[in-house]
Amino acid sequence: MARTRTGRAIGDIARAVARGELTAAQAAALTARLRDQQQQAMYRTALDAAAGPARPVQVRLIGPRADVAAVLTALDAVTTLTDVTDPTPARRTGGAVLVYATALRRRPITGGAR
Repeated sequence: MARTRTGRAIGDIARAVARGELTAAQAAALTARLRDQQQQAMYRTALDAAAGPARPVQVRLIGPRADVAAVLTALDAVTTLTDVTDPTPARRTGGAVLVYATALRRRPITGGAR
């Protein structure tokens, strides 16, 4: 059976305890941290596999030109924007504009709580 990096690291910790280089409490803390990191990596991999192919989302933004530009900038930071239309006057009064955009999720899924 092949050992993982985490398994080898836990073995190294156990040998360090046997040599007296680490206390049992230190070894337990290090081992718990390694197992937590391994579990988080498995969760990320499972989420990426379950997500399947990324599908585009169409977004319609209506509002003042500055607000629409701010939202497009924020969307561009977290997604890949494609097919962004030029601002057209909206039916509302007060200088509102209408913009259509297509957003595509970046792969793989990274960061933040799910």
